[in-house]
Amino acid sequence: FGQLAGGVAHDFNNMLQAIMGNVDLLMLNHPPSDPSYRYISPIRQNCNRAAALVRHLLAFSRKQTLRPQVMHMDDVLSDLSMTVDRLVGETVKLDVDIAGDVWPVMADLTQLENVLINLAVNARDAMPEGGKLTMTTRNVMREECATFKYKGLEAADYVLVPVTDTGTGIEPEIMSKIFEPFFTTKDVGKGPGLGLATVYGTIKQTGGYVYP
Repeated sequence: FGQLAGGVAHDFNNMLQAIMGNVDLLMLNHPPSDPSYRYISPIRQNCNRAAALVRHLLAFSRKQTLRPQVMHMDDVLSDLSMTVDRLVGETVKLDVDIAGDVWPVMADLTQLENVLINLAVNARDAMPEGGKLTMTTRNVMREECATFKYKGLEAADYVLVPVTDTGTGIEPEIMSKIFEPFFTTKDVGKGPGLGLATVYGTIKQTGGYVYP
């Protein structure tokens, strides 16, 4: 399914870029004062929404363009904490607990930040009455990793970034579906169901692992 989604997303993106290019030309020739502008502007807005959907699909299919660099997850979480705090709102308490000595990792900073933001937003939505969101970091040695029961996880040294919340949780019978594209437990209109699929695709393309 991932290869199919990636192929469709690439083809659709090519067509979308052509549409957006022509819309941009129309907007240059029809300024906001032009009566036609009010018909052209919504086309551009919907193109932007479609482009965002394409980015999600490319992330899920692991075909997005990454720009990896060496970084420390402690620094990433520290720098992102203020943004996440604003996103989750006043009723959710954010607790960022960094180890301070985690090993460096190689990843695309922007995509990694998007992963953490997606996880934070999902946690916020699972706590409509408020709660606590915790993000931490720590090193995991190969010996400890070998004791984990996660399917497909190769024993090695890792940097672990647990993201936990006090929300309602997910029913065990649907747990295996949460990383599938377009699967969502939210009400209609609350999102396309691509947030966790994007998280999964980005982490796997980076060479990491993500588990519920």
